[in-house]
Amino acid sequence: MLHPRLPGLLLVTTLILFLYSQRTSLATHINQLSWQVERRIVDWNWKDTPEEKLCRATDHTTPKHSKNAIPNIVHFILLAREGAELDLTYAQYLAIKAALLRMDATQVKVHTNGIDATNKWWRDVAPKVVLETVDTTGILDHHGVPIANMDLPHQTDILRIAILLREGGIYMDTDVYALKPFTDLLNSPRDTLMGHEGGNHYGLCNAVIVSRPGSDFLVKWQKTYTTFDPKKWNEHSVLMPKKLQVRYPELLCPLSPSVFFWPTWGKDHIRYMHEPTSPADVDALLHNMTVFDGAMYENQLAIHAWSTSSKEHLRQLSPEFVMGTDTRFNVLLRDVANAAL
Repeated sequence: MLHPRLPGLLLVTTLILFLYSQRTSLATHINQLSWQVERRIVDWNWKDTPEEKLCRATDHTTPKHSKNAIPNIVHFILLAREGAELDLTYAQYLAIKAALLRMDATQVKVHTNGIDATNKWWRDVAPKVVLETVDTTGILDHHGVPIANMDLPHQTDILRIAILLREGGIYMDTDVYALKPFTDLLNSPRDTLMGHEGGNHYGLCNAVIVSRPGSDFLVKWQKTYTTFDPKKWNEHSVLMPKKLQVRYPELLCPLSPSVFFWPTWGKDHIRYMHEPTSPADVDALLHNMTVFDGAMYENQLAIHAWSTSSKEHLRQLSPEFVMGTDTRFNVLLRDVANAAL
């Protein structure tokens, strides 16, 4: 006869073993709770995880492989509402221009369903980019509905995965500003790379995606859109790729927040980047840019401006403002603003 406590002990033991086996997924789920998100994303100890270090390793620690390099093709998406034409802003122009000047890309592609060809900023970059026409009315979601019916940001969420699956390369939102080439990422042993969002590493932000064509990670991510809910703003664009990375760690290289996504979208961080700063702070930034080849931090490749949170700051950008007002953002982009294509 079994000891009366034995079934209970077996149940507790089984539960403990199950929770232990699922500890990484459970930690990710807890980390993605909406409780005090802004406070948690800006809190970071500036220590990269072992996996983040491995994904940027350029020495013998990088696993050997025989895969082709990720194409050094940069993709931007510019969408307008059906029947309309997008009027390129100066902030968007700077992002495209920075990619042209700083990334040593074989091509910079702009995928659009309509752009105002008379726009002065567009006329400047148009001869240097490859224009790809997108028919959003002919692209269906997983429920057979044209993606043209979605909000524009969600349309681009779907398109960027499809473009990279087909062509590979580097996708960047038009509020991401390249600081230097992505050369050391292109020979990654894993087919897709994304950067952590937040000091708490709660998500992988889709504002920058680096990938080989046909990536298994992108295939799995694309399939999750069968459960897409437009009311959950970042569920599939930030939270889902993190969940997939935890489940399939061999398919994606996660990068430190400082590679693409630091500072964050927190209010203090937005002010830090866009409000006027002192001559001493400018000198300190210029020193870092000299040491780190144009970047604020040693491993930084691009700066994300978080246009939803910084829209008022981005709207005021102009050649005169960038050249004449000392903000950290302006100092980082001055050589781009001042250069001829």
